[in-house]
Amino acid sequence: MKTTAISTGKANRLFWLGRYAERAYLSLHFLRRYFDLYLDGNEVDFKTYANNLGPKLDGKLSFEEFSKLYIFDTHNPSSIMSSLKGANDNAILLREVISTETLAYIQLSVCYLEKLKEARADQAVNLLQRITDYLLAFFGSIDEKFFNDKTLSIVRYGRFIESMDMHMRFGYGFNVIREVFDSLLQLKNLENRVFDSYRLDNFDFMLNESDIKQ
Repeated sequence: MKTTAISTGKANRLFWLGRYAERAYLSLHFLRRYFDLYLDGNEVDFKTYANNLGPKLDGKLSFEEFSKLYIFDTHNPSSIMSSLKGANDNAILLREVISTETLAYIQLSVCYLEKLKEARADQAVNLLQRITDYLLAFFGSIDEKFFNDKTLSIVRYGRFIESMDMHMRFGYGFNVIREVFDSLLQLKNLENRVFDSYRLDNFDFMLNESDIKQ
């Protein structure tokens, strides 16, 4: 890989491209996990899911209300649609570094989710696997077609930050969060400008097993 200078504006867009894409990907995972509980006849606390991501809500949510708010609602920054559109907006502004093929996976995800608006909530969730597949193809395409190691590391940095945030919100254990953070640390030497080494080292020190719910 080659290493070239990256402007602050481009670095910011690459970072948020990684965060938004990872947020959509993990939201799909969490949503299906809740939906499986729902299909098995278990009581599902959609309010807790909502409060983990925001906005905080009072009262109970039906599955229909929950799905509309957290899958399709563009006014909710925590919805899958908002995450995909955020990724798409940043990807479009990075056309000089992102190939048409790579960008297409995000745009296909947005278009497909738009079509699912007309489906029943339970049908829509069953059909969301295609978006997960598109996002996995998007991540793979970035790894294959980004030939600048700094460019690739900034996207990954955004992904790892988002992954840590989402897993901590949903109460995952120490081992999961530590593994993501260790992956983040491996990028430190590739692009020092996006890291505050002092704060990163402090967070590393504070990230103790005893402080994280098992």
